[in-house]
Amino acid sequence: MNFKHKIILVSLHILLVASVFPQEISELEIPLCPVSICGEPSGDHEVHKYSGFSMCFRNSYKDAEWVSYTLTQEKLIKNARRTNNFTEDKNISTGSAKLSDYKASGYDRGHLAPAADMAWSGQSENESFLMSNITPQAPQFNRGIWKELEAQVRKYAKSLDFLIVATGPVLEKQPEEYSFIGQSKVRVPEYFYKVLLAKDKAGNWQSIGFIIPNEKSGHDIFSYKVCVNEVEERCGIDFFSALDDSIEEEVESQTENIFTKDYPVKPDNGNRNKPEQIQQ
Repeated sequence: MNFKHKIILVSLHILLVASVFPQEISELEIPLCPVSICGEPSGDHEVHKYSGFSMCFRNSYKDAEWVSYTLTQEKLIKNARRTNNFTEDKNISTGSAKLSDYKASGYDRGHLAPAADMAWSGQSENESFLMSNITPQAPQFNRGIWKELEAQVRKYAKSLDFLIVATGPVLEKQPEEYSFIGQSKVRVPEYFYKVLLAKDKAGNWQSIGFIIPNEKSGHDIFSYKVCVNEVEERCGIDFFSALDDSIEEEVESQTENIFTKDYPVKPDNGNRNKPEQIQQ
């Protein structure tokens, strides 16, 4: 099968999956911020929807507060080549970060929605390189444990009907309390989070969260697992609010479920292989 035919095939698969997904899935993708009304934050918060993900950008931090999207088995089929075309996001009213902000900063251009998760189409892959989707990440974090967590998320998606992913920096301080890079004063997060939501084979909702410091780690990714409630408390964001309240409370308190039973924590002796030296 040639490259063109693969693109047509995966596009048909994605359209088919989208047509059978309930509206609830789309609603669950959009978290609620403290100042939001009907899921549409305003002022310092800007919500934008792209072909592969949605985003809430915080102008005062020059960072996205959350990026969310749904992964399916079909979307794991790679049909676009990585472009590395980092581009300023013209949709951001106050301007996103610029590529020059990262020059000689000592930080990697770290993706929130990974390019590998968006490679199912050329447009979504290109949009993953918008600077609004990029945050300052310590090189050994970006190329090490964060990369491992991103790969683990794709492993989950291979065995699930769908996987809702929300990810971003933990912005729990005022902007002036963070260090920054570049003329745009892009705040450097101290922690990053990722929260996941899916259904098990019995149709029950399952969730898990991760909070990882923006630094080199010698630990297994599961040593950073937390319940979604903890991520919400740290970030001030209400994830998966479209669920019934009783279900949401039970689901968001989980730390042991389908996300952990097949992926037990490995013995951690603090000695890990040197991370691959690839600029993200």
